[in-house]
Amino acid sequence: MSATSRIKHRKFSDQRIQMQQLLPAKFPRQSKEYNMPDCLNSIIPYTTLRMHNTTEMSNEECASAIASHLQASNRFMQDDPASERFRMETFKAMPYCLTVKRSVKSQLLATVTRDTTKKSISYWKWLKYNISLKFTKMRMALRNSLSTCELWQRTIQSIESHSGSGVATYFKFLRWLLLLNIISCILSISFIVIPQSLDQTHVPNNIQILDFLTGSGFFSHTIMYYGFYSNGTIDTSFGTKYSIPFAYFLTLLLCYVVTFIILSVKVITSYRKSYVELRGKAHDLYSNKIFCGCDFSISSPKTATLQSASIYKELEELLAEMRQRTSLNWLARCSLIIGQLAVTIIVLLMICSIGALVWVLLDHHDMQASGTISAMIVPIVITVIIHIFPAIISYLALLERYNNKRTELYVTVVRNHAVAATILGTLFAFWIIHSTSHCWQTDLGEEIYRLIVLDFIASVLGACLQFARFMLYKRLSTRVGRPEFDIARSTLNLIYNQTLFWMGFYFSPLMSLIIVVKLTFTFYVKKYQLRKCYQQPSQPWRAAQTQTLFLALAFLGMIGVLLTIGYVLTNVESNDCGPFRDHVHTWDFIVDGILFLKRDSAFWNVVTELARPVTGAAILVGMCIAVYCLRAKAEASKEMLQILSDMLLMQSQDKQFLMKSLAKLADEHAAAGNTTSLAEHSELIDRNSENEVSLSRRRNLPSTSFEEER
Repeated sequence: MSATSRIKHRKFSDQRIQMQQLLPAKFPRQSKEYNMPDCLNSIIPYTTLRMHNTTEMSNEECASAIASHLQASNRFMQDDPASERFRMETFKAMPYCLTVKRSVKSQLLATVTRDTTKKSISYWKWLKYNISLKFTKMRMALRNSLSTCELWQRTIQSIESHSGSGVATYFKFLRWLLLLNIISCILSISFIVIPQSLDQTHVPNNIQILDFLTGSGFFSHTIMYYGFYSNGTIDTSFGTKYSIPFAYFLTLLLCYVVTFIILSVKVITSYRKSYVELRGKAHDLYSNKIFCGCDFSISSPKTATLQSASIYKELEELLAEMRQRTSLNWLARCSLIIGQLAVTIIVLLMICSIGALVWVLLDHHDMQASGTISAMIVPIVITVIIHIFPAIISYLALLERYNNKRTELYVTVVRNHAVAATILGTLFAFWIIHSTSHCWQTDLGEEIYRLIVLDFIASVLGACLQFARFMLYKRLSTRVGRPEFDIARSTLNLIYNQTLFWMGFYFSPLMSLIIVVKLTFTFYVKKYQLRKCYQQPSQPWRAAQTQTLFLALAFLGMIGVLLTIGYVLTNVESNDCGPFRDHVHTWDFIVDGILFLKRDSAFWNVVTELARPVTGAAILVGMCIAVYCLRAKAEASKEMLQILSDMLLMQSQDKQFLMKSLAKLADEHAAAGNTTSLAEHSELIDRNSENEVSLSRRRNLPSTSFEEER
């Protein structure tokens, strides 16, 4: 064979390899419908290689050659969504410029359209395809419109870009609680408050300003509290009866069930995103954030600026968290552990002391003096503890010297939540034990109302103090210093108020409107404080998993409230006032009035057995075993994922070795001016494959060579 013929043969082989290396290897292996020719099977393992002489053809000639080659395959020329996806993935895998890809795509689409007009599909298939396409577009448009119309979306993006994701997590959590409470507010006002107002209203004769603070006085005889609601029915315009007790129980049951389901799904989703899905992508955080973090479909310059600032802030938080991982020697580690244990013991003693103090105050409190100023003593003490104790815990956390800012936040939030849970548990236990007074449900509703109002007043006073401190810093002396936004304290306040609302909602349906108004004011007050008074965090840190912690604490509060209300329904007498005054216990109304059960029926015996504590304990143990099994399965999957990741890493190293060997040999041939025949190429491939097999065996991993598998 002459030199000219060998050069032409090499040129033809290079062009043939360029056309055959277009197909991604994963699609033919996954699809059983597409049978790849043998000539392509020998080329696919090396699709990442760029052969020589690729510039000898123009873009138009190269596109035409590729299109003519792909048109020979029926897999590419079908007019269905699967083939369209296959074509798009193939275009992405092409090692060519965008001009060639666009030309190949236009030629293929023209051929597919021409062939489709010759052979039209059936009307039913066309209709089904168009309906599915329309629904997909409508779903995507609705999702995009809802994301853009989300409450306070622009404000929270601005906060995240300036103050970091940790502060923005607090505002997102507040917004989610507000939307959740709006649902309860709409349901309770529509089905309980308005029907009762149509049946019976109370016109107060003597209104005092102190009543708005104490929640008693004329408020005690209005639709604000449990005792005002009647146990009768209302005649409707449709000729039917509207039962107030049925509406009261079923509406509250629906609100609690919907809240519990939404909260459970939110906790599970957040846990999966933060602790399960994120673990496998932890090593790609930087590359994903740099190359894939920006949304190029944004058209607003202001939104683009906010997103770029947010990406910059998240990168800063990632780097700060990496710098926090410092190793200590064994002596420093032991002293650190001893200090943390000592601080934990001190905090536990303080929590027990606070619980005892609240019980003593409640024991010496006159429960009948709800209309006087002395009724404010216990709420004032509880509010002061709630707002002062987090500052003490934050100072103690500084003494523990946590290296990770997020760990310090977690410990502080859990301790603050333990304080709030102890106070609320002591309060509810005292009222349930001493539920012997006339209409004690109204008295408990008044107590919760006072706690919510005083907490709001304390929050406003705290905001005024922070503003005064900022003015001193700005005009007098910089030694005062600007405060930082305390996420732990603010989150404790949200969970505390939400738990109060969930407990008081059963005794005061209008409490939902009060908590909605309060959360709305809290959002704007905190936003103003953040912009005017607080400085940016001195130590940036990530808050990707903080939202899960907040939701988990709120979920625990919800479970505690449901257990308390369940005990009230089944064991505490309610025949003095309210919509269930005709029954000794509310549970009797549920059994007799709603379920229509007889005490000696078989179903009643089954319900009684299911309601026993032993059954609940057995269900709890079964759930714990199920969680343990799922956790073990997740750990096994994580280990297998690590093994597969190591195998992929070794495979990439083998490919790099092969590419370097081929590139080195090609450079040697180009420098010497010699041409290589197809037999020499095959011999080279076999030699490199043997080297690759030996490398894989030395690593005790399966070989990634395609030739060996064949």
